[in-house]
Amino acid sequence: MGRSIKPRTVCSDQERSFIPASGTAKEEIQLTIEEYETIRLIDYARLSQLECSEMMNVARTTVQSIYETARYKLADALMHQKAIIIKGGNYTLCHHGHDVKHCAKNINQ
Repeated sequence: MGRSIKPRTVCSDQERSFIPASGTAKEEIQLTIEEYETIRLIDYARLSQLECSEMMNVARTTVQSIYETARYKLADALMHQKAIIIKGGNYTLCHHGHDVKHCAKNINQ
């Protein structure tokens, strides 16, 4: 029996979608909420993987794995004109609830 997966803490659980400018997508890929959160924290907020792991309450190696998967999915979507759907995953909302502004202040957005 494998080890249970620990929920990752995220600051927002808003589902989102993006489609190519042409308005048509050959396919779609699904990015989980926690994959989106790692992209937001590492690429947009410019946090290190260690800082990201502390905010998400998981090991740095877990963040590294989530991040690599998310970046591959984004590259695939961009290269092959796929729609990106952000939803689902294994996460809990941070103790500030939907107050993303509070979380954003903490990462200088």
